Amino acid sequence: MEESNTLMIKLVERTLRREVETALRPLGLTPQQSQSLHMLAMSPGATNADLERALFIDKSSVTSLINGMVKRGWAVRRELAEDARVKRIYLTDTGMALYEAASEAVKKAKEGANDRLTAEESLQLRSLLKKILAAYEQP
Repeated sequence: MEESNTLMIKLVERTLRREVETALRPLGLTPQQSQSLHMLAMSPGATNADLERALFIDKSSVTSLINGMVKRGWAVRRELAEDARVKRIYLTDTGMALYEAASEAVKKAKEGANDRLTAEESLQLRSLLKKILAAYEQP
């Protein structure tokens, strides 16, 4: 098997995603739902547009995601007094508890990768990955 940098990055990403999905499954969550819970916990009152930008998904996907979260009792929408078209999204107590459980599950899933590297190796890896990203961000 070819061991190019790009292939190795893809394999690591795929493995980490699978570990996160497995960790979230017992909670009945998808990674996207978990990311939404995280964002709403960190930024209470975010809008659909905020979620679109943060999650890199389109408007209809955000609407469907938030509708599902509201239906399950994880979040509520509140209109702004000055503009009823804008709805702010807040986690309910149930949503906050689910966020905390998901956060812990994701943290444990990611520990497997982090525990295998020394602090120096982790620092070096981040530096190299930033260097690769910078190469693609050049105009």
